Amino acid sequence: MAEKKEVTETQGVLALDLGTAVRKLMGAIGRKVGKWAGEKVVTLDIDSTGIRLLETRGGVVRRWADASFEPGKAEGEAASDELALGTLVKRLMASSGIKAGKVIASLSGLYSASRILSESHLPPAPTTEEAVLEVAKAIMPLPEDKRYLFWQTVRAGEGERLFLTIGVARDVMDNEVRALKAVGISPQVVELKAMALIRTVDKEQALILNIEPSSFDVIVVVNSVPEIMHTVAWRQDDLTVEEAAEHLAVTLETTVDFYNSRHLETPLDPATPLFITGQMSINLDLVEKLQAGLVYPVEPLAPPLEYPAYLPISQYAVNIGLALRKTSLSQNKGESGLLPLDINLLPDIYRPWRPQAKQLFSVGIILAGLALMFPLFQVTGEVMAETSSLQVKLNVLNTQLELKKAAIKDHEPLQKAIGEFHTIVDRKGSITEDAMVIMGEAEKLGVQVGTITHDGKSVSFSCQADNYVSFREYLTALGASGRFTTPIPPPEGYPYTTGGKIELEPQAVE
Repeated sequence: MAEKKEVTETQGVLALDLGTAVRKLMGAIGRKVGKWAGEKVVTLDIDSTGIRLLETRGGVVRRWADASFEPGKAEGEAASDELALGTLVKRLMASSGIKAGKVIASLSGLYSASRILSESHLPPAPTTEEAVLEVAKAIMPLPEDKRYLFWQTVRAGEGERLFLTIGVARDVMDNEVRALKAVGISPQVVELKAMALIRTVDKEQALILNIEPSSFDVIVVVNSVPEIMHTVAWRQDDLTVEEAAEHLAVTLETTVDFYNSRHLETPLDPATPLFITGQMSINLDLVEKLQAGLVYPVEPLAPPLEYPAYLPISQYAVNIGLALRKTSLSQNKGESGLLPLDINLLPDIYRPWRPQAKQLFSVGIILAGLALMFPLFQVTGEVMAETSSLQVKLNVLNTQLELKKAAIKDHEPLQKAIGEFHTIVDRKGSITEDAMVIMGEAEKLGVQVGTITHDGKSVSFSCQADNYVSFREYLTALGASGRFTTPIPPPEGYPYTTGGKIELEPQAVE
């Protein structure tokens, strides 16, 4: 007996292990298929010294490539050089095998200004958008005709709401977009490098230093909010490694001091991790000297996607952040009221036309109204057609009556004919009234009625209601009208059917 029990338990454990193994195997297969069958995303990072392409599919980095050119040949270009930039991007795509007609592109922060606004500092306005834009226009350094303005809510939970506003130089944005469109590449999203880097780092508290040959970005993230996104132009070729490291460290410390001066009660924690990215992040001598002059611990990047071990992720950090726009990051951010950074800086004039929410709502209301009125029009038309048919039949009866009056000579035959006439008229009147009751109750409850067949002794027709409750109410109303004998035999499936064929028996005419 004990042996039998032991064998049974062993088989149960084996079955459980097999079931678990199968589930894990199916899960692994599903993830593998998803990686290969997922949506392809191609990102483009444009800097004043080069361009970088990166392709992902299903959250996995597949290809990447870069090309360099002389400083000043990309951003801030004259219109005559737009085609040259687009051609360089197209050639890099061809040589790397990264083919795409649509890309997500970056924009340098050198030609932008950003601010975090709190709800308490907004002026009175009919809408939040008007209030935010009013403040943004006042603090942006560029005149209105030379900038694009964008904004989004970054915190909307309990407590005060926070808003991020970004102003971008119009000519720089236009030049970049036109350069890509000139060679058949359509940017679907344009985003600041700093916002992409924040998404790559994916930390609630972080300092980010993105070092490029002609500029560098200093980013302060507190509670997942981009408190400061600052871009500085520099010529590192004119500096020694020690001077460059000192310049970067001083700028970083100055930026942190500025933040602390605005948040005296909650200054930045010295243990806040520092992430170093950009083309010059591979200069180990520079990074070591920079780290030696700072109190903040330098941490390596660990972006939430799969990539080959030999991918220089610090150099492609912007591309990775752009690709992660379509990937769900930290799951607990929504619970604290924080919203993902998803501002698309691409101006509306370059976006494909899509109906706005208000337009869709208006069209929906009109279509819904027509849909509700259509059954009424249909019922009215059927009633009018039935009434016309009854009138024609009544005219025929009147003609027949006149012929009978002329043919009858004896009083008794005449009375008999008159009696027959009254019987016919009464029956026809009863038929009309029965039809009016059937159609009238249907109209009240929104029930669609088909052709009515009435032979004087019974009435049959098919009907259809929007739901079984309306159908029940319709049968009840017919019984309560007093025109037909009750109870009315319900169709098959009642009381949870919404329609069917109805058989009625008219009450005897007194």
